[in-house]
Amino acid sequence: MARVGVCKNRLAEALARFGRVPIEKRTVRVDRDHPVFRRDERAPFWSAGGLIHDGRGRVVLLRHVATKGWGDAWLTPGGRLEEGETVLNGLRREVREEVGLELTNPVLTRILQQNLTDGRRVRHGYFAQFLGRAVSTEFRPGSDVREIRWFDELPQDMAFRGDYVDDFRRLSTLRGPEP
Repeated sequence: MARVGVCKNRLAEALARFGRVPIEKRTVRVDRDHPVFRRDERAPFWSAGGLIHDGRGRVVLLRHVATKGWGDAWLTPGGRLEEGETVLNGLRREVREEVGLELTNPVLTRILQQNLTDGRRVRHGYFAQFLGRAVSTEFRPGSDVREIRWFDELPQDMAFRGDYVDDFRRLSTLRGPEP
């Protein structure tokens, strides 16, 4: 069970560490079997994830095993924060668990304050969106990951693709000259 004030404390810690970032409110319609409804919780949840790049403009995306409920969509590494975890520590842990990469200098690009609804139920949560560089390019997939790849462009079948377009554009300056 989440402690009183945990949302406020995480938000304050993130803003103190990374400075002001956009906080965007939105409501997202999801299927009734969406993973967010698997837990019977009343407190808002916190998640962290984002585009992890290789320094040359490529980003790592993954596909989860079927039991995770994401189908064939490509996802950024990330997931739910654990009790007492900061958004930065949660991001680092999730990236390490899912794709086996360590990060250097992650930057918080925005926070999504979102209501996820299937039309009957609503779950309130926060997502800390990051842009970070991988220390290496060697994957070590987690047990719930079925595929990992580096991408030069964001694929059309990427979950929440529109949320990452601006961050991906920021990477274009990192691309080296063509051989």
